[in-house]
Amino acid sequence: MLNAPAGVRYPDPLAEVRRRFAGWHEPIPALLAATRPEAVLHHDINELTTPLPSYTAGRVALLGDAAHAMTPHLGQGACQALEDAVTLASALGSEPTVEAALTRYDTERRPRSQTVARDARRAGRMGQQLAHPLAVAARNTAIRLTPSGAMIRTVLRHVDWTPPRIAAAPARP
Repeated sequence: MLNAPAGVRYPDPLAEVRRRFAGWHEPIPALLAATRPEAVLHHDINELTTPLPSYTAGRVALLGDAAHAMTPHLGQGACQALEDAVTLASALGSEPTVEAALTRYDTERRPRSQTVARDARRAGRMGQQLAHPLAVAARNTAIRLTPSGAMIRTVLRHVDWTPPRIAAAPARP
């Protein structure tokens, strides 16, 4: 992941990646030398910086990026979409009406997914988006001084999710 303003495109993306990683240790130069130009992907990062007040409207539910687009810094985007789908399926299978199911889905999913999105944004700011050498040095020092147990708890707190039970869907009027 490289910091660049939105919309920037390089005439030769592979050459730009090689320039930015020039001087890195092996095997990075060897990997870049073996990379085909068409294998380089460039996607701007888009997110919903202002959380939605609801993931539902009437009989419509938003899931995944439509509900909570987030930066990739925790690797949770697709995970959150899957959690949304399972939670919605569970609600639809156990609530007496679609409206009740959507209310339950919204109530259960918004707090967790918005927390993950906020933490992903923070991780990006602290991790990959720092550019000033003093800020990078301070971050690296803080990481080295953080006890490993605390670091592991911080990383793992987003993967601790138990899916709801999915019951057979009740007959709907």
